[in-house]
Amino acid sequence: MKEGIRNTLVFDMKDFRDEDFKEYEALVPSASIDLTYEEAKFIDPLSCKVTLFRQGDNNIYVTADITTTLSVECRRCINPLEVDITTTVDLLCSIGNEPSEQEEGGERYYDGETLDISEDVRQVLVLEIPAWPLCSETCKGLCPECGTELNTAECSCEITNETPVSASNPFSVLSKMLDNS
Repeated sequence: MKEGIRNTLVFDMKDFRDEDFKEYEALVPSASIDLTYEEAKFIDPLSCKVTLFRQGDNNIYVTADITTTLSVECRRCINPLEVDITTTVDLLCSIGNEPSEQEEGGERYYDGETLDISEDVRQVLVLEIPAWPLCSETCKGLCPECGTELNTAECSCEITNETPVSASNPFSVLSKMLDNS
């Protein structure tokens, strides 16, 4: 049975007691599950397709397919770029005393009344944020001397091995210290 579009990842399990299978669609604002980061901005709500399967009397298998788009900065040229993310959450949930406890075996507990997968979805999406996003593999970045974006313009700076990578590089003094010792 398929439900209407929701705006939450919290499910009332009382509605699921007499069924073996249920599907939900959800459009969840990223801020509602604490997905706010300085280096990555989620620009689309999370589009989620969640399926609940009953396994035995008290176990629920949850699968959620999540898609969204985020805006990040290219690490070479600092221009913003959009990254599409698609990921899946798979959980086995059992009724237990501690609803948010995660055991080593991957089993998740809930109170039998309400199942909230918001934290599970948040954790999976955080892992999907690219650590070193590039607008392209051939991005030339910025000139370390004048800051010109080398993808769109050329500069007249002559970079040599003796030219320091950047005058503002806080580690540039370390090489001088090594030379003196």
